[in-house]
Amino acid sequence: ILFEPESRRLTDLSCSDITESAKKFGITDTRSGIPLWKLLERASGNCTRVVIDGTESDAASAINYRLGIEQAKAIVGGAKILLRATGAIKCVFAAEYYRSYAFSAILEHANDEKIFAMAQLDEKYPYGDFALMYALYVKKLNKGQTALDEGVLIVAPETAIALYNSMTSGMPQLDKYITVCGEGIKNGANLCVPRGITLRDISSICGGLEEGYFFAENSLLSGKPVSGAVYDTTHALITVAPTERIPTDCIACGECADVCPVKLLPSDVLAGDAKRMNEYCIACGACEYICPSNIPLLELINKEAQG
Repeated sequence: ILFEPESRRLTDLSCSDITESAKKFGITDTRSGIPLWKLLERASGNCTRVVIDGTESDAASAINYRLGIEQAKAIVGGAKILLRATGAIKCVFAAEYYRSYAFSAILEHANDEKIFAMAQLDEKYPYGDFALMYALYVKKLNKGQTALDEGVLIVAPETAIALYNSMTSGMPQLDKYITVCGEGIKNGANLCVPRGITLRDISSICGGLEEGYFFAENSLLSGKPVSGAVYDTTHALITVAPTERIPTDCIACGECADVCPVKLLPSDVLAGDAKRMNEYCIACGACEYICPSNIPLLELINKEAQG
């Protein structure tokens, strides 16, 4: 099938035109893993804001930062298309506060303050819908809700780039942008690779994976190992060596409460308050990751609530 670039002006395109283009070019939102056309159908007539989520999934990742600098024109171009598709009145570019170069690059192309805004956020890994909606709009989502339920379409910079490039070039979404980092890889890098590339090829490009290490996807917080190929939702591949975490007694430091995006006190699970917490817990794992006593808090919340 031969595709053609979009020849009509943006103002001549309807929501259905753009939705069909997103479907035709096979564009997937790399933040949620959902086909973009499905998100646009849900957002049509029920969306007031578009958010380009440039936050990183882990402190070691820098791929969204690099895209903000190097692909600013395409990000803003994709954002304009998303605004047209959804009927939203404003687009917000969100990233950590210290990403000043990326903000400056985007502002060169998004200089209309009536429709574009920059949101400089505190450092937090990762930002899901819950944490991002609260940081941007002081809005707490209920468990099971998404930002779209509140009229906010949140997509990755990579998604905006893919939409813009596909509609201007006539090529489907073929590339994937990722950070490869950690002590277990010889040459860490921010890469543009073919969509669906294998981990073996990634390892080869970066000089090889050290023995005893494995790749964790997106964040050390989740610690989820990956194998086979790179997924559409993979933003970072972080090399990790298995370690044994030995739990000790809670020291009541309160760090689990400080990092909880839905303002719970996870250590209360030790006092038998798991069922109430499970009702609101979004299973991000931040409490378990930060706990200096290595207490498996998320595991306990899920286990006690079910039992």
